[in-house]
Amino acid sequence: MTPPMQPNKTLLVIAGEFPPLKTIGRIRTVKFVELLRDHGWHTIVVTLAPTASEPNYDAKLLSEIADGVEVIRLPLPDIEGKIAGIAKKLLGRSPAPASTSASAGQPATAVQTSAARPPSGGLLDKAHAAVRWVLKTFVFIPDDYRPWARAVTEECLRLCAERKIDAIYTTLPPFSSMFAGYELRKATGLPWLADYRDLWYGDVLREWLPEWRKRQEFRMEKRLLQEADVVITVSEPKTEYMKRQHPQIKARWETLTNGYDVDIYSGRGRTRTLGQGPIEFVYTGRLFKNRRGYAFAEALGRLKQSDPQLAENVRVRILGGIDPEIKARYDEILQRHGITHLYDFAGDVSYNDAMNAQINCDYLLLIVDTGETSDGVIPGKLFEYVAARRPIFALCDAGATQQIIERAGLGKAVPAESVEACEAMLREWLARPVPEEVVADNDYLAQFDRRAITQRLAKLLDEVTATPRP
Repeated sequence: MTPPMQPNKTLLVIAGEFPPLKTIGRIRTVKFVELLRDHGWHTIVVTLAPTASEPNYDAKLLSEIADGVEVIRLPLPDIEGKIAGIAKKLLGRSPAPASTSASAGQPATAVQTSAARPPSGGLLDKAHAAVRWVLKTFVFIPDDYRPWARAVTEECLRLCAERKIDAIYTTLPPFSSMFAGYELRKATGLPWLADYRDLWYGDVLREWLPEWRKRQEFRMEKRLLQEADVVITVSEPKTEYMKRQHPQIKARWETLTNGYDVDIYSGRGRTRTLGQGPIEFVYTGRLFKNRRGYAFAEALGRLKQSDPQLAENVRVRILGGIDPEIKARYDEILQRHGITHLYDFAGDVSYNDAMNAQINCDYLLLIVDTGETSDGVIPGKLFEYVAARRPIFALCDAGATQQIIERAGLGKAVPAESVEACEAMLREWLARPVPEEVVADNDYLAQFDRRAITQRLAKLLDEVTATPRP
């Protein structure tokens, strides 16, 4: 085995999602940071300082950070809480105990709830909700991390003055990280790489935005991208979409997909005997906004009516948070069909438990976001599933995710909201024995090996630092 290269260049990484926060977005960054060392790049990561009270906090994930990686953590200022405290004092109420912002540690695409809805409730609740609504709608644009991004900019300017930094890398979301990259590029002249794990303008999870906000954020994005040296997305459809939206950008366009670790499950064996007990479908992840999966529940309900014995042999486990509105809709569907007992909503579980569930299930259920740009969505969750090597039953519209799953022989996909297609495939899968293993096309999947993707990133970094833009 070739020993790692001695790092001789330093990359400043700005990442709102990083261990110990259990977000799928953390994996791309923490693995890049680890594997770039093999290509001569040292990294300094500036990230969020969690409070350990976040619902997606998992202290065990700190072990994912490779030895020698410098991590600087900055808290998310709780401006909303401070304003609420002042209001309570003015009203003669005792201030509530200090709390974190509702968005702390949550994926930036998920924390944006219905900012366009007016506040409701009692007098104090109305006042608090009004403050939250004003901040989310008019102040914290594009997301709640805007105050954090200002603190990040100050800290990174200090680092650039004191240390030899060769390049700046921001990974989005949170989209406010773009402001830090923009200001640092202007102040230092260092190459800036903007990595879009999700789209900013046009993302399927930001369709709740009012039209005036969409226009404003588009202008923001257009202005900030003028300073970027490289713009990276995770799929070719997303790259092409951004090119069409921003044809004037002089930056270099690159596609670096998410990837999987071939050895992530080494030493972790299956403990549930295949073929014994109910047929288990497992989904590990959050359900919110355009990521719902109702079609599978409706299809299973139809199956219960026509073939109850077949349906009764199914168990569906949802391991992850679920928005109240989506849970209420599930409750209605499951009760209407009499299949509530076939579903288990386990809520947030540890990353270790989620991995065990993935390798012990019969089938992996993949629920992908729907929307106008969903053809370019390749969820990081897909690559966890790739490594688990259980058959994937995917609810996703035609596009990049479907192509990967079916081209690699990992499973099959049905249109995300087609109950009929979902029912047909469910009947087909339940009528046959559960496969003992997935015989996938490893030659095709080699391009998604995280080491290969990191090698491409390292080459990109070497090139952009060798010939920096004026």
